[in-house]
Amino acid sequence: MAEFDVEYDLVVVGGGASGKSAALIAARAGKNVVVLEKMPETGGLSMYVEGTAAFESSVQKELGTPRLSKYHFPTKEEGLEKLMGYSHQRANYDVARAFVENAAETIDIYRDLGVVYKTCDIAAEDDPNELWTFHLPEGLGAHCQEVLLDAIQKLDVDIFTETPAKELIIEDGRVVGVVAESEGAPLRIGGKAVILATGGMGSNPDRIFKYSWFAPAAYNMNTLTPLQNVGDGLDLALSAGADPTAITTCPLLAAGGRDMTMDSQVGGAGVNPGVWVNKIGKRFAAESVAENIGDIGSYYGKQPGGIVWSILSQADIDRLVSEGSEIAIGEFVVYHKPMDRLPIELDAHLESGLVKKADTLEELADMMDVPQDVFIETMRSYNEACEKGYDDAFMKKPQYLRAVDKAPFYAIPLATGTMGSAGGIKINGNMQVVDVDGNAIEGLYAVGLDATGLYGDSYNMEIPGCANGFAHTSGRIAARHAIANM
Repeated sequence: MAEFDVEYDLVVVGGGASGKSAALIAARAGKNVVVLEKMPETGGLSMYVEGTAAFESSVQKELGTPRLSKYHFPTKEEGLEKLMGYSHQRANYDVARAFVENAAETIDIYRDLGVVYKTCDIAAEDDPNELWTFHLPEGLGAHCQEVLLDAIQKLDVDIFTETPAKELIIEDGRVVGVVAESEGAPLRIGGKAVILATGGMGSNPDRIFKYSWFAPAAYNMNTLTPLQNVGDGLDLALSAGADPTAITTCPLLAAGGRDMTMDSQVGGAGVNPGVWVNKIGKRFAAESVAENIGDIGSYYGKQPGGIVWSILSQADIDRLVSEGSEIAIGEFVVYHKPMDRLPIELDAHLESGLVKKADTLEELADMMDVPQDVFIETMRSYNEACEKGYDDAFMKKPQYLRAVDKAPFYAIPLATGTMGSAGGIKINGNMQVVDVDGNAIEGLYAVGLDATGLYGDSYNMEIPGCANGFAHTSGRIAARHAIANM
């Protein structure tokens, strides 16, 4: 019989959205709950999100129609169809359906806790492929996590920060607790169920290299969150017999200026549909793909070393300052909002050497360390396409074809950024961790970004707010199933 230093009904490993959502449900049911968080404070990746995906929510019903009236708010059936189709049927139907069926409750819970939703929108601007699921709260994700933390504290949930879980305690094939590290010493915590909510492995380049298609850029990407989400949950699950053959992690990709924040106007200028070249000086895409932000990171991530440059002229800079961005990246880069900070930010990055500026394209090539002859031919061919009004090489949309032929010229370094990663631990529709034969491992659940099953190899940007929505929803589903089986 296992011995413990302390015992609870439910042990939650991780204090992000999925972990706190699980704790809320269990505590409301009168269960004794502990949350173990290895960081100095709770919050998780959801501190940095904008919105939450949900289907047939109270907010959608009250709005009636989206702000662009030619679209509609999706049904649950449409949401499930999008998840399965986008993943080429690689998503786990049971997991996807559980998410779609239960996501709207997240909105109601937060509204009951005092969160006000500004609207339900899409992340891009007028993208016919996106579903209108992006519920945007006042204060965004950070405010929601503060509200959720306050709610579980009022329910007397114990929260141990700087207390990472190190191993699972297993008895007769059932997970009955964890061994955590507290102030350098082991702490044995018993539980009738354990929920893994450690946030995936988005901060671990080795894991991304090994378990995703993202190998070319795994070691040369922007890490957009200051979290240590390195795959702790995966290690714990594997130690308990989780399926080792189904480990897939799909990075949650964004794109922006290298070593710049998501709201950087220099980075925003760079990902606008100008001219993108890789480290060998060649274009690699119709830059108009920037209209769908879900595509940009994938294009950049496939380039040698993950290295990309955006080439702009002074005319491009002036247009962005006065007319604003031609694309939208959520609320970080707003469609057609003048980039009034761009000149100041640009000067700072020029002074630091991050951004390059030259009076000739030859000089710019040398500053970027790309082959001069290849780059000059790339720009000659591109400017010729602009003159013709047709891009033979990549069929870029003609409205974005503007010659880059008048000095000075700028080169903004771009990179795929990972906001995290989804996947790793195979689960069933109850969020139970399963073994290689599909049998549930008793007492063990995985939720949020720890769990695989909602995607194929790519995060579904056509359901904006999907990861955050699934985090909250999966946490609740796991908690309810655990309670029912206690």
